[in-house]
Amino acid sequence: MKKVNLYIVAMASVMIAYLILDGIWLGLVAKDTYIQSMQGMLRDEYPVAPWVTFYIMYSFVITHLVVMSNLNKGVGASIRDGALLGLASYGAYNLTNYAILAGWPLPITLIDWIWGTCLTATTAGVGALVVKKFVSNDRSV
Repeated sequence: MKKVNLYIVAMASVMIAYLILDGIWLGLVAKDTYIQSMQGMLRDEYPVAPWVTFYIMYSFVITHLVVMSNLNKGVGASIRDGALLGLASYGAYNLTNYAILAGWPLPITLIDWIWGTCLTATTAGVGALVVKKFVSNDRSV
Protein backbone atom coordinates (compact mmCIF):
# COMPACT_ATOMS: atom_id res chain seq x y z
CA MET A 1 0.00 0.00 0.00
CA LYS A 2 1.32 3.44 -0.86
CA LYS A 3 2.40 5.59 2.07
CA VAL A 4 -0.23 8.24 1.23
CA ASN A 5 -3.01 5.64 1.38
CA LEU A 6 -1.58 4.24 4.61
CA TYR A 7 -1.59 7.76 6.05
CA ILE A 8 -5.27 8.14 5.12
CA VAL A 9 -6.10 4.78 6.74
CA ALA A 10 -4.19 5.77 9.87
CA MET A 11 -5.87 9.18 10.06
CA ALA A 12 -9.34 7.69 9.54
CA SER A 13 -8.81 5.01 12.19
CA VAL A 14 -7.47 7.52 14.71
CA MET A 15 -10.31 9.96 14.06
CA ILE A 16 -13.03 7.30 14.26
CA ALA A 17 -11.61 5.86 17.50
CA TYR A 18 -11.21 9.35 18.95
CA LEU A 19 -14.77 10.41 18.08
CA ILE A 20 -16.33 7.21 19.41
CA LEU A 21 -14.39 7.17 22.68
CA ASP A 22 -14.70 10.89 23.36
CA GLY A 23 -18.38 10.78 22.42
CA ILE A 24 -18.98 8.02 24.97
CA TRP A 25 -16.98 9.91 27.59
CA LEU A 26 -18.53 13.35 27.06
CA GLY A 27 -22.00 12.11 26.19
CA LEU A 28 -22.47 9.36 28.75
CA VAL A 29 -19.75 8.65 31.27
CA ALA A 30 -18.65 12.09 32.45
CA LYS A 31 -21.41 14.31 31.10
CA ASP A 32 -23.06 15.02 34.47
CA THR A 33 -19.70 15.62 36.16
CA TYR A 34 -18.73 18.25 33.59
CA ILE A 35 -22.16 19.92 33.67
CA GLN A 36 -22.29 20.06 37.48
CA SER A 37 -18.69 21.23 37.83
CA MET A 38 -18.90 23.89 35.16
CA GLN A 39 -22.32 25.40 35.88
CA GLY A 40 -22.53 28.94 34.64
CA MET A 41 -19.58 28.49 32.28
CA LEU A 42 -21.25 26.33 29.60
CA ARG A 43 -23.05 27.69 26.56
CA ASP A 44 -26.62 26.75 25.82
CA GLU A 45 -25.55 25.81 22.27
CA TYR A 46 -22.08 24.82 21.18
CA PRO A 47 -20.63 26.24 17.95
CA VAL A 48 -19.65 23.37 15.66
CA ALA A 49 -16.58 24.78 13.89
CA PRO A 50 -14.22 24.86 16.91
CA TRP A 51 -14.74 21.25 17.97
CA VAL A 52 -14.72 19.93 14.37
CA THR A 53 -11.47 21.83 13.79
CA PHE A 54 -10.00 20.38 16.98
CA TYR A 55 -10.95 16.77 16.17
CA ILE A 56 -9.49 17.00 12.66
CA MET A 57 -6.33 18.79 13.79
CA TYR A 58 -5.67 16.58 16.81
CA SER A 59 -6.32 13.39 14.84
CA PHE A 60 -3.81 14.60 12.24
CA VAL A 61 -1.23 15.34 14.94
CA ILE A 62 -1.71 11.92 16.57
CA THR A 63 -1.39 10.28 13.15
CA HIS A 64 1.67 12.26 12.06
CA LEU A 65 3.67 12.51 15.28
CA VAL A 66 2.79 9.18 16.82
CA VAL A 67 1.35 6.52 14.50
CA MET A 68 3.35 7.18 11.34
CA SER A 69 6.52 7.95 13.29
CA ASN A 70 6.35 4.53 14.94
CA LEU A 71 5.65 2.42 11.84
CA ASN A 72 8.75 0.30 12.38
CA LYS A 73 8.20 -0.07 16.11
CA GLY A 74 5.66 -2.00 18.11
CA VAL A 75 2.17 -0.76 18.93
CA GLY A 76 3.41 -0.12 22.46
CA ALA A 77 5.62 2.69 21.16
CA SER A 78 2.56 4.41 19.69
CA ILE A 79 0.63 3.96 22.92
CA ARG A 80 3.53 5.38 24.93
CA ASP A 81 4.07 8.34 22.59
CA GLY A 82 0.31 8.92 22.42
CA ALA A 83 0.20 9.08 26.21
CA LEU A 84 3.03 11.62 26.21
CA LEU A 85 1.29 13.72 23.55
CA GLY A 86 -1.98 13.58 25.49
CA LEU A 87 -0.21 14.41 28.75
CA ALA A 88 1.31 17.53 27.18
CA SER A 89 -1.72 18.60 25.11
CA TYR A 90 -4.43 18.10 27.68
CA GLY A 91 -2.10 19.34 30.41
CA ALA A 92 -1.52 22.59 28.53
CA TYR A 93 -5.26 23.04 27.98
CA ASN A 94 -6.40 22.19 31.49
CA LEU A 95 -3.59 23.88 33.42
CA THR A 96 -3.98 27.06 31.35
CA ASN A 97 -7.72 27.08 32.00
CA TYR A 98 -7.15 26.48 35.70
CA ALA A 99 -4.55 29.25 35.86
CA ILE A 100 -6.47 31.98 34.02
CA LEU A 101 -10.21 31.26 34.26
CA ALA A 102 -11.93 32.19 37.50
CA GLY A 103 -14.06 29.28 38.60
CA TRP A 104 -12.35 26.61 36.47
CA PRO A 105 -12.59 23.59 38.81
CA LEU A 106 -9.49 21.68 39.88
CA PRO A 107 -11.33 18.31 39.75
CA ILE A 108 -12.23 18.93 36.08
CA THR A 109 -8.60 19.89 35.41
CA LEU A 110 -7.38 16.57 36.79
CA ILE A 111 -10.18 14.40 35.36
CA ASP A 112 -9.91 15.87 31.88
CA TRP A 113 -6.12 15.75 31.92
CA ILE A 114 -6.12 12.05 32.83
CA TRP A 115 -8.87 11.34 30.29
CA GLY A 116 -7.02 13.18 27.51
CA THR A 117 -3.84 11.27 28.25
CA CYS A 118 -5.64 7.90 28.17
CA LEU A 119 -7.73 8.88 25.14
CA THR A 120 -4.73 9.98 23.10
CA ALA A 121 -2.78 6.85 24.04
CA THR A 122 -5.72 4.60 23.12
CA THR A 123 -6.47 6.27 19.80
CA ALA A 124 -2.79 6.17 18.88
CA GLY A 125 -2.78 2.46 19.73
CA VAL A 126 -5.86 1.85 17.58
CA GLY A 127 -4.27 3.74 14.69
CA ALA A 128 -1.06 1.74 15.07
CA LEU A 129 -2.94 -1.58 15.17
CA VAL A 130 -4.89 -0.75 12.03
CA VAL A 131 -1.78 0.41 10.19
CA LYS A 132 0.14 -2.70 11.28
CA LYS A 133 -2.71 -4.82 9.89
CA PHE A 134 -2.47 -3.09 6.52
CA VAL A 135 1.34 -3.22 6.50
CA SER A 136 1.39 -6.92 7.38
CA ASN A 137 -1.04 -7.62 4.52
CA ASP A 138 0.98 -5.51 2.07
CA ARG A 139 4.75 -5.29 2.42
CA SER A 140 5.11 -2.58 -0.30
CA VAL A 141 5.32 0.29 2.25
